[in-house]
Amino acid sequence: MPGNPGVELVFYEALTSLAVPAFCEAVRESLLTSPAHLWINLEDVKVADVAGPAALLQAVRLCEARGTPVSILASPAIYRAVLVAGVLPELPLEGPGAGPSIPAPGVPREDPGQPPRFLACTGRLGLRPPTWDELEHFAAWASDPLLDQMVGSQLLFLCRHLGPYHPDFVAHTLYDPSALTLVVLPLVPDAKPVGFVRLFNVNLVERFAFLETGIVNARSLRAGWGIEASRLALAWAMDALEIRRVEAKVYAYNVLSINSLRRNGFQHEGVLRAAKMYGGQLWDILLFAILEEEMRAQRVQDGFPYMGFWKPDDRP
Repeated sequence: MPGNPGVELVFYEALTSLAVPAFCEAVRESLLTSPAHLWINLEDVKVADVAGPAALLQAVRLCEARGTPVSILASPAIYRAVLVAGVLPELPLEGPGAGPSIPAPGVPREDPGQPPRFLACTGRLGLRPPTWDELEHFAAWASDPLLDQMVGSQLLFLCRHLGPYHPDFVAHTLYDPSALTLVVLPLVPDAKPVGFVRLFNVNLVERFAFLETGIVNARSLRAGWGIEASRLALAWAMDALEIRRVEAKVYAYNVLSINSLRRNGFQHEGVLRAAKMYGGQLWDILLFAILEEEMRAQRVQDGFPYMGFWKPDDRP
C-alpha cells in the first residue's frame, strides 16, 4: 500500500547537466516513501539543456517501473525544452496549478560561488559546460581558419557572426534542449580550455546523437586531447543520456580526424559525395558511426566508471 497520499517535488531555476544529478536524487528519495502520486513541479525552471529532458524521461520511466503515478508541472521553458527534445508525447504534463496543495520540499539551488563541477574526468582532462567568461574562448576558436576548415562547426559559425554573448549563441551553447556543449580542460592548475566537445541533434527517444570535437592548436592535437575527450563524452552520453548510437561527419581531406574516429571505434558507414568545396575542388563528406556495444567495449578498455544520473541499480 502507498505510504502517503502524494509528494510534490519543487525544482528551481535550471534543469541542466550540472543541476540534474540533484534532481534525480530528489526523485529517487521521494520514491522511497512509496507515494500514491509524485508531482514534479518545474514551474519556476527558466533554462534547460538536453540533460533536463533526458532526466525527466528517465524519471517518468522509473516511476512507471515502480508503479507510482507521476505528473509534471511544466514552466514555458520546460515545455519548449521537451518539445524541442522530442519527448513531449512521452511525458505526463499537467497544467499550471494542477499539483496538490501540500508542503513541497525544494531542491537546493547551485551555489554560484563554487567553481563549476566536471561532468566527467580522466586522469588528464575534464569535461564540463563552459562558464559565462569562457564563452570568449569560442570567439577566438571561431576566428581560427584552420579549425573552420577542419571542423566546419555550425556553432562556431554562429559565434563568428553573432559574437560569444549574443542571446542566440548563449542559448545554443548553454541551454540547447537537443545538444550539450562541453569544454575540454587539462587537469592542471589554472588550465584554459583547449577545445570543446559537442553532442548535438540528440534524439532521446531513438537514442542517437551526433558528435563534434574541436581542438584548438597543433600542440593540443598531438597531445591527443580530442581523442580522449571524445571517448569520455561518449561514455558519459551512454550513461547519462542513454545514447546507443553516435554519428560523426568528417571532410575527406581531414585525415587526422578520420584516423581519430577510427581509433575511437567509429565505423565508416557512408559518403556524401562532392558535398564540400575546399582548395578549389569538391570533396566528399564521410559519415562515421559507433554503436552501443562498440562504445561499451571502448569504455571497458579505458576503464571509465558509470557516470549516469541514477544509481546503477535504480536505472529506469
